[in-house]
Amino acid sequence: MRMADTLFLDFEGEGPKGPDRVPQLPFLAGLYRPKAEGRKSQFSVSLFREDCTPVKNGIPEISEITTLEAFITRITEQAETEGLTIGYWSDHELKIVNHFLPGLFKQFKAVSINVKVEADRYLNRQGQSATDSGDKALNAYLSALCPAAAQVSAPTLGAAKSCARLEHYSLKEKKWGNWTNQQKHIGKELVRYNREDCVATAKIMRKILSSPARLKRDAKYTAKTTSRGESE
Repeated sequence: MRMADTLFLDFEGEGPKGPDRVPQLPFLAGLYRPKAEGRKSQFSVSLFREDCTPVKNGIPEISEITTLEAFITRITEQAETEGLTIGYWSDHELKIVNHFLPGLFKQFKAVSINVKVEADRYLNRQGQSATDSGDKALNAYLSALCPAAAQVSAPTLGAAKSCARLEHYSLKEKKWGNWTNQQKHIGKELVRYNREDCVATAKIMRKILSSPARLKRDAKYTAKTTSRGESE
């Protein structure tokens, strides 16, 4: 696995609801690809609400309004075709795919990786753990593995409430230009937060991949694969 061949995925939405904690369809998904030789970093947002055209029209990072199925199908097929890995923080993204798109779950899981699991393994080998003193576990891991990195700053309203507000505003006013500055700020802040989540996850993965133990393991895997290919 290489950073240059990794897409970092993060959903934003209202979260599970009701006594049975039923997952809700995400509001949007951010996709971040770190910079590599000859390529700048790339970040784009896909929106999963057809009524939210004002948000799409007003925020440059939002590249499309589409369905969750079309989005997951596209990035999964891209990963398969280009030999990429889809990374995400915790198992939230995997649970969303399993709940809403069970037919794509196995295919998606085969090309994806839970970065939090990898981070726990890394810290365990170091005899460390992440001190989760707040409600943002990602920041605790970021502090433990990348202490110089800036913390992820949550939207003023929180991600879940921001998603609900943006959908409500879109139903009331279809022109982004007619939105108040405060309403626009909620949308911009949510996308900023989503990007920070993706970038923070990428920083943690980069730290893990650069560890001596990981480099040695990857070198052995590459040598084994090369040897097998030559023998064939």
